[in-house]
Amino acid sequence: MKRRAAIFIDGTNLYFIQKNFLNAKIDIIKFVDYFRQFYDIYNTFFYLAYREEDEKQEKFLKLLAFSGITVVKKPVKQLKDGSLKGNLDVDIAIDMLLTKDNYDVGILCSGDSDFERLVYVLRSFGKEIVCVSTKESTSIELANAVDKYIDIKDILPLVRLE
Repeated sequence: MKRRAAIFIDGTNLYFIQKNFLNAKIDIIKFVDYFRQFYDIYNTFFYLAYREEDEKQEKFLKLLAFSGITVVKKPVKQLKDGSLKGNLDVDIAIDMLLTKDNYDVGILCSGDSDFERLVYVLRSFGKEIVCVSTKESTSIELANAVDKYIDIKDILPLVRLE
């Protein structure tokens, strides 16, 4: 019998990885299906700071939602200095904690060191945490904290958007 897992995808982090380290796009549906081979997937959460009135992005988010993926989104904010801000790390952390009774394995698609403490807290509840990212974009603190690390480059042929 497969263990139950939940997938938490930091969409902004994944976009950065695709653009800067993979030179390829990930098919989110194939990504989820890859993990279905090994786990009974309780739910997949996709977090994204989005640009309002971006039709292409809205179409993508609808595709995910109609594919059974829970989309959590916030509009990007422009700061006084002109830079853009759209951080959903707290949302990811809250959802991982609030849903912890629904999964045995948390699959975190992010390399952000901000998740190090969250990983230790979830492990104290007996959860196994898997990090999926690239070595170039994963903090040593997060890689050290998780139970298992998967480099997206290793599974890219199986999850690449064709």
